[in-house]
Amino acid sequence: MSGESTNEPLLAVRGVTLQYRTEREIVTATHRVSFEVLEADRYVVLGPSGCGKSTLLKAIGGYLTPVEGEMLLAGKRIAAPGPDRALVFQEFDQLLPWKTVRDNIVFALTASGALRRAAAVERAMHFIAKVGLERFAHSYPHTLSGGMKQRVAIARAMAAEPKILLMDEPFAAL
Repeated sequence: MSGESTNEPLLAVRGVTLQYRTEREIVTATHRVSFEVLEADRYVVLGPSGCGKSTLLKAIGGYLTPVEGEMLLAGKRIAAPGPDRALVFQEFDQLLPWKTVRDNIVFALTASGALRRAAAVERAMHFIAKVGLERFAHSYPHTLSGGMKQRVAIARAMAAEPKILLMDEPFAAL
């Protein structure tokens, strides 16, 4: 039947090993990690500090290449960052300091070519409202608390309407 889900995973991580090379050694951040995430699912990766959670998210975001295994998003191999993924880091200082809250989001939408300015402003204001920052739309990042900055980063990621939203401890500052 048309319109039904095929139960194909939105994200498939298959046997992924990620490593960092230092001057003295090779550090294995993940070893043959596998999982699947279906569309509309929420998936949480839990583990102690230093176990590779952030490294795995960066790899899914396309910023790191596995030494083993593969990652697929909507059936396509992840080889580089792309507009189909948005990553919100745990650090709350992710904003351009010379742009307002609204313009940080608008810039991300127009620079990627996703939208023209008028549509980007409308979408930005919608997601600013979603995170409860309407009163601060024209404020600059240096006037915001850490938690407010983090909400702007979350709004910016959601405004991009990616296929998958990757969040690395996004509520740590909230």
